[in-house]
Amino acid sequence: MMISLCILFFAVSPADALDVRLDVFGNANLDDIIDEEDIAYVKDIMKGSAETTELADANYDQEVDEEDIAQIERIINGTESSLTFIDIFGDAETVNKNYPVFWGEISQWHSVGNTPPDVDFEHVLSLSPDAVQTNLEFLNYANDAGRKMKEEFHRNLPGIPLICLNAREPEHTSATVLIYGYIFDEEEKARDFAAWHQETYNRIKRISDQIPEEDKPEVLFNSHELGTKYTAGGSRYDQSLKLAGARNLIDKIVKEDSPFYGKTSVDVEPEWVMEQNPEYIFTSYLNPNSNAGFETEDVSGAAESVQAISNQTEFSELDAIKNGNVYYIDNFLVGGGGLNPIGAAYLGKLLHPEEFEEIKPDELLREYLAFYSTETEPKGVFLYPFLEEQV
Repeated sequence: MMISLCILFFAVSPADALDVRLDVFGNANLDDIIDEEDIAYVKDIMKGSAETTELADANYDQEVDEEDIAQIERIINGTESSLTFIDIFGDAETVNKNYPVFWGEISQWHSVGNTPPDVDFEHVLSLSPDAVQTNLEFLNYANDAGRKMKEEFHRNLPGIPLICLNAREPEHTSATVLIYGYIFDEEEKARDFAAWHQETYNRIKRISDQIPEEDKPEVLFNSHELGTKYTAGGSRYDQSLKLAGARNLIDKIVKEDSPFYGKTSVDVEPEWVMEQNPEYIFTSYLNPNSNAGFETEDVSGAAESVQAISNQTEFSELDAIKNGNVYYIDNFLVGGGGLNPIGAAYLGKLLHPEEFEEIKPDELLREYLAFYSTETEPKGVFLYPFLEEQV
């Protein structure tokens, strides 16, 4: 969550020195700025030629190592996804900085939460908005529980129109975008994007629909955390898997009438995972102090997630791990509105290279970026390990 802060800096002469300590983790040498000297200091700590300081643990994982150097580099470059500091109680607190490359200026705005009760209604009211886009934007909210949350929005935001549209799931994105086009008086742009999205979605679906069910590999997918929590059928992540020509093993225990259907994190026993023996394991989880996707071309964050799964000793005999079929895929590509077919294209290219031979995932990403950015060359870590040929 980002909270916008306004800070007044007073002009001082170069001779004046700040007699304070910057209580941000990454200030390894305990001066008032995080710079290359902190990287050098961490290296000295690792060599044993400098004493460890409290703030040298830049990524706050209780170790001083190469990962702290990477975090300091990100802080210097302004690309860190999170920052840990010491508050007035002496506690270490971490704030997430919300994908500054992907979201741009929006990443600096105040976050008002997601669904009730985790919504800052007071701040929303202070902005006097013409309408509020809620986070009730999945089909699994179209039920009694979702309606109760909508009613809570109405109670706390009296007189303010609510927008509850399915902006995340690929089957409904095009229709939703058309509605947004009329809401924001951008009908032509909306129609152009909706047409592109529907064509891309249908093109990929035609391929996966022609793959015999028995030829579709059985997979598991971690979304928000590692361990043995996997995405269920009906979720946006599951829809990307199915579109790519995969079978979700969680379908065996979570049916459409289950309260867990559509959930992105269903806990199962390790013994069940070993019994099912998935052919592939995918994850979009990242350590909060790491980056991937559009935010960086450094693969270390994605590699860390892959290694965390592959190094689980109790799963060492799984086919997915023995065969090196553990992959990180960027969360936005499989969970973000409008991008899901592109995520499916990357996964399909991996799972069914012959059937998806004519699909160029990076080219689809260029086309997507062209709708809202002058920077249309895809830069980042979208699928790791990389495909031999994905463009």
